[in-house]
Amino acid sequence: MRRLILGAMLACLAAVPATAAEVVVFCPGAVQSVVRDLVKSYEQKSGNTVKFEFGTAGAVVKKVAGGAPGDVVLATDKGLAGLAKAGKVDGGSIRNLGSMGVGVAVKAGAPKPDIHDVDAFKKSMLAARSIMYANPAKGGQSGIHIAKVFAQIGLDKQIASKLQLRDRGPDGLKEVAKGKIEVGLGQISEILANKDVVLVGPFPPAIQGSVMFSAAVHSGSKDKHAAEALIEILTSPSAKAKFKAVGFTVS
Repeated sequence: MRRLILGAMLACLAAVPATAAEVVVFCPGAVQSVVRDLVKSYEQKSGNTVKFEFGTAGAVVKKVAGGAPGDVVLATDKGLAGLAKAGKVDGGSIRNLGSMGVGVAVKAGAPKPDIHDVDAFKKSMLAARSIMYANPAKGGQSGIHIAKVFAQIGLDKQIASKLQLRDRGPDGLKEVAKGKIEVGLGQISEILANKDVVLVGPFPPAIQGSVMFSAAVHSGSKDKHAAEALIEILTSPSAKAKFKAVGFTVS
């Protein structure tokens, strides 16, 4: 049924190219690699164009809460719930994309630290020369969780001098790939998107912090049908396969 609805929506959009729209999508880094690929199909089928507003999940929520105009908002489920309560997104349109955990990365070819349990993780972090993760102050969900984990396991002060915080995890991973930083921590999807680093593995279960990312129609969207059609593509069976391929857990 969903496939029929999606096909009908796209057929309607494609049938009126004269009214093709520009769809503004707020997109956090964790889902960027998958969403950008899926959007190409949407643009080809609908005739619409997509304009991305990239940022951390926290920054996305802050922008939309502040009145930034747009059509589709991708953020954490909790972030969208807050926006729906404030009337900034249509609560009834919220659809889950998948949940993503945090992991450990090193430069391709470099020795892999032992992170099989919390004790091993702690020892490896203490042994690392430098550690990168997204600055929690910028709203990155992985950075917020990682900072909490280090405080929880008593490492925050012990490793403070070796931390290399970056505004965006993917930017820091580029430095890991060049060997400028030894260990990178961040969303697994962001790690897998960089072919010059290797995913050592996810955080141990006891300190893992998976986050659900979802999509919603912006309450101020000028073309809600176009926004809904895009969300249908982002939550289609083929999209779920793509999200799974980069480490997301989807249902």
